[in-house]
Amino acid sequence: MRFLVTRPQPDCRRTAEKLRALGHVADEAPVLKTVEVGSAEIGLKGVSALAFSSRRAVAILAAHSQIDDIRKLPVFTVGDATALACREAGFSKVHSASGNIDALAQLILDHRSGLSSGEVLYPAAEDRSGDLEGLLAAGGVSCRTVVVYRMETVARLSSTVVDSLNSNAIDGVLIYSRRTAEAFLALVRSHGLDHILSGLPVYALSRQSAEPLSEASHVRVAAAPNETSLLDLALTQC
Repeated sequence: MRFLVTRPQPDCRRTAEKLRALGHVADEAPVLKTVEVGSAEIGLKGVSALAFSSRRAVAILAAHSQIDDIRKLPVFTVGDATALACREAGFSKVHSASGNIDALAQLILDHRSGLSSGEVLYPAAEDRSGDLEGLLAAGGVSCRTVVVYRMETVARLSSTVVDSLNSNAIDGVLIYSRRTAEAFLALVRSHGLDHILSGLPVYALSRQSAEPLSEASHVRVAAAPNETSLLDLALTQC
């Protein structure tokens, strides 16, 4: 089977290599690129814990000048992949919600009695799904979001990817976020490929990520919002 992996690098390559190891063809077509916000003020005064919803934010914090102090804080992550990235970056007190932003907020609230007084620091993307600050505030926990990066749509798809889409050579497109779905749809249309959308098999991580493509393509949604479930769905449906 031939799959199109649309998530940003380096995650795009990781997923593609998993598929190749299983004997499939995987075309890397990241439709978004990460741009670090260099002016972000982290500030650790009064911070009792960290919250992460992406590995990109972990990588940026890992290069911070105060990383030794940052590593001492307990960390709460939205999923297991982000939790692993935290452990690899040297964090020792890591808790994973294994779900979405709602699950992350609940995890933090469940552990609030074990946190020192202070706020939760949330290094995140400029565009985010969910409202972690609001969810925690409703539970009596203060949260400060710091934008450390933003995602920008790439200018164009490669000629190889365009040819593969145009010739219906792709057995499945993997979509990991709403923003990725929006960017992929815009790029397909910018290349004049609207006609391929109705017959294009798309596999999405969640209902939210599927929504931008749901009217144009037949989108199947993973049983759980994680890569294992997404790949299981794609490999059994193709």
